[in-house]
Amino acid sequence: MNSPDNRYRVDFEKSIERYSDMIYRIAVTITKNEEDAKDVFQETFLRLVRNHEKIVSEEHLKAWLIRVVSNCAKTTVSSPWNRNTQGFEKERETQESSYEPGENRLLSELKKLPQKYSVVLYLYYYEGYSIKEIGKLLEKNENTIKTLMSRGRELLRDKLEGGEQDE
Repeated sequence: MNSPDNRYRVDFEKSIERYSDMIYRIAVTITKNEEDAKDVFQETFLRLVRNHEKIVSEEHLKAWLIRVVSNCAKTTVSSPWNRNTQGFEKERETQESSYEPGENRLLSELKKLPQKYSVVLYLYYYEGYSIKEIGKLLEKNENTIKTLMSRGRELLRDKLEGGEQDE
């Protein structure tokens, strides 16, 4: 391990600047709601402030942030409040959740997929992670990631071709 003098120090401003878009997009992809995504975004960086001494490198920081945003977003989605208000959100979900002006149709449709598919596809295609890396980040078997990607691509293809197949 690193000694106290040469250990990795998190630069919070640079971390926010470098990873804020990625963190927000992952949060929106999972929560499918801008307001919840903002809360998850904030919680993710608050946890970084509280746990910064555990970070050992820049690569570890990025992986740690992805895992934290994913876990926080999943917790938010499964909270009793969200489960009880889900019906209202379903009606507004796609109208208010565009987080990037002029985003392309692919990203828009990706956000509409069930979270288990959208997260792996986002990490693979937009963040450039390998299947093995995504498996480690999400603490899932590589074959599970491959299956999720395959099914997610199929759902995405159906949506883009005009079919509205849901799982």
